[in-house]
Formats: sequence, structure tokens, C-alpha cells
Amino acid sequence: MTVSIEVLERKYSEFKEFIEKMDKQPLTTFKASKFLSREEGYKDSIYKEAQQNLGSTHWKSADVGQGEIQKKVDSAILKTVKHDGKTVNNNLVVWSNKGKLRNLTAGKELDETLYNMYTGKVADEVSFGRLHTMGLNYQFIAYLFFIKEQNKFTPISQEKFDKIFELIGLSDFKTSRNISWENYSAFLDIIKQVQRFLKTKDKATTLLDAHSFLWVLGNQMQEEAVQVPVSNAMPDTSVAPEQKREVPAVVTEEVSSEVEAPVIAEEDEARAFPEGEIKYCLHRKRERNRELVKAVKERAFQTDAKLCCQACGFSFLDKYGVLGEGFIEAHHLFPISQLTEATPTRLDDLALVCSNCHRMLHRRRPWLTLEDLKQLVQG
Repeated sequence: MTVSIEVLERKYSEFKEFIEKMDKQPLTTFKASKFLSREEGYKDSIYKEAQQNLGSTHWKSADVGQGEIQKKVDSAILKTVKHDGKTVNNNLVVWSNKGKLRNLTAGKELDETLYNMYTGKVADEVSFGRLHTMGLNYQFIAYLFFIKEQNKFTPISQEKFDKIFELIGLSDFKTSRNISWENYSAFLDIIKQVQRFLKTKDKATTLLDAHSFLWVLGNQMQEEAVQVPVSNAMPDTSVAPEQKREVPAVVTEEVSSEVEAPVIAEEDEARAFPEGEIKYCLHRKRERNRELVKAVKERAFQTDAKLCCQACGFSFLDKYGVLGEGFIEAHHLFPISQLTEATPTRLDDLALVCSNCHRMLHRRRPWLTLEDLKQLVQG
């Protein structure tokens, strides 16, 4: 697959304009961008800490079969990492998959596969195939390769990158449901083509910078452009409300990366808005824009792995353990009735709050502001 230089030039211009808007200063190099350091630099921090935990340069063949190698690699599958003075979530691996390696049967075969992979005793293609045979999914295997050598390998999120590749004219190339060394190699080749192009703008561009460039194109820049119009259409009563509810897609192990963001339940949120049927429909159409809500939660997860309530500080993770991991609700700071058809909804227009605070915010009319509720909580 060959990436068009013309397309990359156009996308780079859009990227540069976006970064300069975020940084409020000219873009000189990737490393000099405060936005990129804050939003994407955590990947380098993950790599460095993972490398320390691996310590593969000190492994010995005698360690194979003792279970220690498995433990070392498992310790490199970080849940959080210190970056830019904050603890941020490692979202390069779906949180529900972070214990996959330790759940595999310990023994010589697993240790030998990992030993050979990280010490270069066998070809990467062989290691990839063996890990896949053991039941590990695409995203997980790509992460294991990434922490081996960040200048050769990058993480992958299949569903996300398939959409990103469409943006740069590669709609025919798909990674979803295509787990194989050949597919991963083609994926990496595309990233390397982008890196070569970006080196014409910044000679110090790394493979990870190219990965981040594409990620920003397909995520942060798309989120920034979200415009959610208020529909004046009457609700369609030809289908029962329960039939209209979105049914989550069945996600197999191989494509679990499409849930790479924290799994955040939203099923009860409608009950916080006991308005008339027509108002409910209009409110639902705007508030429940899935991409907008998901974007807000993903951004918050980068700086707060516990997703604490922005009003009272409550954490579902602290209170309920694994059951509460990644759970929080999204609250519109401005009532829908105050918005016009031309009003765009931005990420900063939503707050993340616990269920109790969410209901208190909607307890009376006019709504309490987030600051009002904070003062009530603080006494």
C-alpha cells in the first residue's frame, strides 16, 4: 500500500493548523509541541517504563520454564504510567485484556516463546504466529512488539486505524479481523511511509511521532470538529422505544481493540432526565452523541485513570474495584433548551460526574451548575 504524498501534504497542513491552535504558537518540531507531549507523549513514557520492567538484556536461557520470564513481560503490561507529572492510563491495551498474559498457562512453551522474541533468537514472524496460536489478540501482540523496540514497532487499534487510513486514501486496507504477521507488517510499512514524509518537515521525526500524527488526525482533530445539530423532527413512533435502543456489537477477542477506551456504562443515564416524550427525544439526540461522549471520557482517562467525579471526587474504581473500573456519567453543562441549531457541542461542554451528583444537577430547574454542586458537597 502506497500513501499519496499529495494527501499527506494536505493532511499535514490541517494537522499543523490544529496543533498551532492548541499550542497557541508555531509548530517547529514534534517534540516542542506541548499538546503532542501532553496527549501523545505518554506512549514514550510507557515504552521506557516497560523496558525497565522487562529487563530482557539480563535474561538467561536457564530462566526458561521457571515462570520468571512470563512475570517480567506481564509486569511490562502497565495499567498506568507517570507522564508529565501525572498518572495516566495505559490505553495502548484494552483494560480488560491487561491480565491476559498472566492468565496463560505457565510453562516452558510460553517462556521460550517470549525469551526467543525479546532476545531475537527467532524471526519476528515466528514469534507473532506463536503468540497468536496461544490465544492473544492483535492489539495485545502489537503492544508486546512495541515494548520490544519502539523504533521498529508501534501499537495498533484496528477499528480506529481502519478509519484513519480512510482519511489518507487507503480505504481498501483493513486491519480489523485480519490478524497476521503480513497484515501487521503492512500496517507498519504505512506508518514508516508517513514517517519518511514527516522527516521532510522535522528531521527528528520518530516512528512513534508518525503514529501519533495519524492518531491525532483521526481522533483529536475529528473530536474538535464535532458539530451536533439539534433535530426539530418529531419522534418516530412507528417503532417501540426499546427497539430503537442501540445494541452493542458483539466483539470477539480479535477485534477487542475497538473498545480500547475505558468501558463506560451509559444505560441508566436517561432516567436523570424525566422530561416529556418529545423533549426526551430531542435531548437524547444531542446528549447521546456517542462519539462526543466517548471523546470526553477518553480525554479524562489520560489524566485520571480512576475517572473521579468532577463534583465530589467519588471514584467507582476505588469503591467497587474492578466492577467500577471505567464507569462514569456524562453531564451537559448547558441545557439543551438553551442551544440553537447552529450551536456546536465541544468537549468542554460536558462534565464527568457520579450517578448521585448527576441526579442532583438535574434535581431542580434551573439546573444547578457544577460549581454550585461543588459548594454544596464541600459544605
